[in-house]
Amino acid sequence: MIKPISRRTVLRGTGAAIALPMLEIMTPRLRADESPSDKVARMVCIYTPHGVRNSTWYPEKTGFGYTMSSTLDALSPLQDKVSILTGLCHPRMASNVGHAAAGRWLTGVNDGDRVLVDFASPNKAFSVDQLVANSIGTKTRWPSLQLSTEAGAGVPGRSRTLSFNARGLPLPSMNEPRAVFNRLFVPNTAKDRAAERVRYQRRQSLLDNVMRESKSLEKRLGIADRERLGEFLASIREVELQLDRNQKWLDHPKPEVDTSDLQFAFKNRSEFLKVMYDLMFFSLQTDSTRVITFMSGVEVDMYKWGELGVNKDYHSLQHHNGNKVDMEKLSKVDKREADLLAGFLVRLNETAQEDSSMLDHTMVLYGSGMNNGVGFEDGKGSHSTRKLPTLLAGGGKLGIKQGQHLVYANDRTPLCNLHVTLMQSMGLERDHFVDGTERLTGLS
Repeated sequence: MIKPISRRTVLRGTGAAIALPMLEIMTPRLRADESPSDKVARMVCIYTPHGVRNSTWYPEKTGFGYTMSSTLDALSPLQDKVSILTGLCHPRMASNVGHAAAGRWLTGVNDGDRVLVDFASPNKAFSVDQLVANSIGTKTRWPSLQLSTEAGAGVPGRSRTLSFNARGLPLPSMNEPRAVFNRLFVPNTAKDRAAERVRYQRRQSLLDNVMRESKSLEKRLGIADRERLGEFLASIREVELQLDRNQKWLDHPKPEVDTSDLQFAFKNRSEFLKVMYDLMFFSLQTDSTRVITFMSGVEVDMYKWGELGVNKDYHSLQHHNGNKVDMEKLSKVDKREADLLAGFLVRLNETAQEDSSMLDHTMVLYGSGMNNGVGFEDGKGSHSTRKLPTLLAGGGKLGIKQGQHLVYANDRTPLCNLHVTLMQSMGLERDHFVDGTERLTGLS
């Protein structure tokens, strides 16, 4: 008979390693002297919370040659590199998951209310950005970058991140522009590097002890517990790879960027979003990373857009109940966000890469996990998960056919088909993602 052991015993055996699964540990071993590929592909996923005001966001005409809506007007100069994808959703997901939508946007997790109590982990949901980062992350100092208006991972049902690793664990976001800049671009001194090596050695010693102790522990476990321990040890091995990877980058200088236009002090959300877009641009331009997720707001966002004359918090504004004054204010917020997005896209488009631009080698997904209205109408301010507002920019050199307003009807076209398109365009040989089984029709 197998003698039972408590969970506390396992934790004591693994020491401080209990916190390790929260690290970005899913990247393969890096060759730090590897040169960037001539065919660089990038992916940026930008989330806007609660949905949009449908009547002023969606273009009226479909197909090629459509006219941008009043909200998206700033994107008109780039219309041949932007497509509006109307009617996508996660068909198997409950239509009323509400504020849990952000955690499902890039994962496609469809396990009902369980996501509210345990993020996406019941399905071990792997977000598409992290799947891509695991494949190409060896080529850059940072496999991926997670940004948001609020730092950390949040809590189940109120996620502050869009990114989940292979075990469904959320990767925390950063929200301090100066901290993001320091991480990406401030060089480490010789003293800093020496101290970092000491920390790496201590962590490696801890991991070695954990692996040794686990071997004696494994003999006392039943089959199910051995499987659980095996999963944990797999994560330990991945941490070892991460430590090895970080050490190899220590002596590689960080890139220099022109900071003359960077404004780290911001007075409002508009200025915050601007500096975050600047940092995103620099991180891509310097090839510090090729995968970014950014929440331009979180679900239940309580910010009041005072710079736009809005005196009601963003979340309450979304529950407008058909009030015309509130809907006009919502249109103002939607437009400001679209204007800032346009500035980011223009900058990518004006920066040369090979025989085209960075935008042609970068896919920028912009959208929400909620529909604020009913169908394509404004409605009363619901939190539906059907007919999600979705925009895809760039990627012309990655096989994306741009310049269209495509409509997908009947709530049957999975958003995950778009995720399959993103993965394949980033060079991954995969033909499915959750309920996505093919490339999204019309984009190639």
